[in-house]
Amino acid sequence: MMALPSEDSLRALVTSYARLLSEHGEAFEGAELVTPTAEHFPDRFERTGESLVRLLERVASYSPLGEDVLLEIGLVEDGGGDDDGHCSSGCSRPGARVDGVQRSGRGYRVPLPVTELANPTRMVCALARGVGAAVLAEAEVPVDPEDVGAMSEVAAALSGFGVVLLEGSHVYAKSCGGPSIHQGTALSPGELGVLLALFCEIAGHDASAASSSEARARTRTLTTVARKYLGATQLEAFDEAREWVETNAALMRKLRDAPELLCGGAFEIATKKPGLFSRLFGGKRKEDAEGLAAAPTSPARRQRSAEEERRLAEARALVEEELG
Repeated sequence: MMALPSEDSLRALVTSYARLLSEHGEAFEGAELVTPTAEHFPDRFERTGESLVRLLERVASYSPLGEDVLLEIGLVEDGGGDDDGHCSSGCSRPGARVDGVQRSGRGYRVPLPVTELANPTRMVCALARGVGAAVLAEAEVPVDPEDVGAMSEVAAALSGFGVVLLEGSHVYAKSCGGPSIHQGTALSPGELGVLLALFCEIAGHDASAASSSEARARTRTLTTVARKYLGATQLEAFDEAREWVETNAALMRKLRDAPELLCGGAFEIATKKPGLFSRLFGGKRKEDAEGLAAAPTSPARRQRSAEEERRLAEARALVEEELG
């Protein structure tokens, strides 16, 4: 079973998610879960500049960026191969991750390593990260340069790209040195699994949900859809994250209803589900100072008669005599 991210990482993820919800929640309202299907990517992709621009526009259309924000692709050579992202032997090479975007006129230039063109999962993941960075820049969210990659992925996850990012965080790649794992994201699969689980929880309970039962049903639907398009490693990370989200129901309610209270990072986190007996009896019996359940008071013992005491003494004497 894939381990959850550390408590510090979980706290940082929830804090970053809450920060964007608190300051720009309206921009992300109605975000849909983007899947790698013809429903969300109906255009036939060809390795041409026009096709790349069309794909970038498609990705941007699912984000809060307005139509007046112009985007362009900046192909990045990461050296050691030809323009097709292959070495001289014909094998594909893992591409270098590029964080952030550059200002370009009335819009932004989204960087795309040439080597990512060889794999559709990696390519769409890189574009989603770039669009997330553009969202941060357009909203003028102050971000430390070292955190641009991670925060771009938080913004992209809030825009509905959780499945795309999680898939791009763990891609088998073939190279001259043999099979390897390509991580095209700043955050790990475990951390992106948490972001995807947060999206399913928050999006399911958004303002359009008429009741709590409808919200829970929508969250289950989003979860089911997300699971369909995840590889084995990514699915394991997501399932672990979903269990953690369910364990922290109170924290999730606060993230939905009052995210501004979580921006400082001062909140409790439960990292493990309570056991069966804790769930059954929790809250029904008071705990003592050591955390152990207080034992119920025994009923008062009946006073023995003189005859009963005599017989009991005789029985003890017989036992002691037999045992020597």
